[in-house]
Amino acid sequence: MGFGTSGSLLIIFTGLFIAMGTLYTTTANVAEEMNDADDVQQERFVTAQQTDINLTVAAWNETTSNLTIAVTNTGETTLSVEHTDVVVDGNYVAVGDFERTEVDGRETDVWRPGEQLVLEDADTVDGIVSTPDRVKVVTEAAVADIAEVTVS
Repeated sequence: MGFGTSGSLLIIFTGLFIAMGTLYTTTANVAEEMNDADDVQQERFVTAQQTDINLTVAAWNETTSNLTIAVTNTGETTLSVEHTDVVVDGNYVAVGDFERTEVDGRETDVWRPGEQLVLEDADTVDGIVSTPDRVKVVTEAAVADIAEVTVS
C-alpha cells in the first residue's frame, strides 16, 4: 500500500467523519425542535381543556338597533379580551369594533375566571340589515359558545 492509497483512505475517512458530525447535529436539532413543538401543542391542549365560557346574554334592541352580548369566563384560564372573537349571523366582528367593551365594569384586556365580559354596540352589525339570530363568541384557546339572540 503506497502513500497514495493511504492518503486517499485518510481523505475518505475524514470526509465521512465530517459528514457524520453534520448528520448528528442536524438530527439533534430536528429532534429538539420536535420536542419543543410537542411541548407547545401539549400546553395549548391543557389551556383549551381549562378554558370555558358561558354566553349568558345576546340581546337585540329593535328600537335602538343595539346589540348587547354578555359572556362569563367559567373556566380556569385568564383570557385576553383583544384575542376574543365574535361572529354575528356568520359575520365576523372584532371585539375592538364594539363601542363598549368592559370586564366586570372596567375597561381592561384581562378577563379572569368568574368575570363577565360585556360587549355593546349599535354600529357593530352594520352589514346586517335585519335582526340578528345567533351570536358566537370564540376565545383565544378556540373554545366557543353560541346563543340565540333575544329581541326586545
